[in-house]
Amino acid sequence: MLFFDDHQRYYQAACKKTCHTEFDLLVTVDIMKKRVQPHLRVGEDDVEEIVLIAGNPDRVPKIAAKMKDAEEVARYRGFVTYRAYTPKGVPLNISGTGIGTPSTHICVEEFANVGAKTFIRVGSCGGISLAVQTGDVVVPTACIRDERTSLNYAPMEYPAVATPELYAALYDEIKKLLPHDRVHSGICWTSDVYYVGEANNQLDIWTKARVKCVEMESSMLYVFAQTKGLEAASILACDGNLHTGQKGEQEDETEETGEQNPLMIEAVEKEIEATISAIDKLYS
Repeated sequence: MLFFDDHQRYYQAACKKTCHTEFDLLVTVDIMKKRVQPHLRVGEDDVEEIVLIAGNPDRVPKIAAKMKDAEEVARYRGFVTYRAYTPKGVPLNISGTGIGTPSTHICVEEFANVGAKTFIRVGSCGGISLAVQTGDVVVPTACIRDERTSLNYAPMEYPAVATPELYAALYDEIKKLLPHDRVHSGICWTSDVYYVGEANNQLDIWTKARVKCVEMESSMLYVFAQTKGLEAASILACDGNLHTGQKGEQEDETEETGEQNPLMIEAVEKEIEATISAIDKLYS
């Protein structure tokens, strides 16, 4: 006797409309997703060893469009997941995490549960160093852990550091695509607060410490990967500098600031291209 969970029952019902024999039904059951993760709704046959993650789910199909044979494999609770292949045939997934470390933690945990081993965050940041302006790209070597999700994996004294080989490949490839004064590496401040209250504002502290940028996911990703024996790195396009022009409210939708700035749009395109080239360099 076959036993179906709720997800399988849906496919069984759908199959009855198209399958004409018991054999057809059994074949359909055999290819159903297994070990389906509760939030991503991906199963073990959906997941490759390399996963690109982006905070913005709308960026997922844009990344997938740069590769071959892209297909959406799951969409649930705001998590959108694709499978695709690099120009040299390396299989990978692309998924949106949403904003911040808690939802990113859910995403990478569930991917790792079913076989993912390498995570690259293709994201955005705000510049802290005056050298990092809109349209620049930062490849962080390590992150300040100003968030609490990564405490799930290690105490605060544990450093959040990118996988060296992955970091180096991303940095080398992005330098080929943008002028060198628009490419940066160094320390990134990961915060779990976007709208910081004045009493808790640490911008001056991290500026004096020569921190390059701020975002909301990478320190958790780095700690997660290092403590699990996995690989991780980030590549971040800058959408504004916190000292000279932070991304904020727009007068209307036509205003070309923040993520609508042409320099930012170019930077996102280039960081995607650099990421794909780095993967082909390391894994093909």
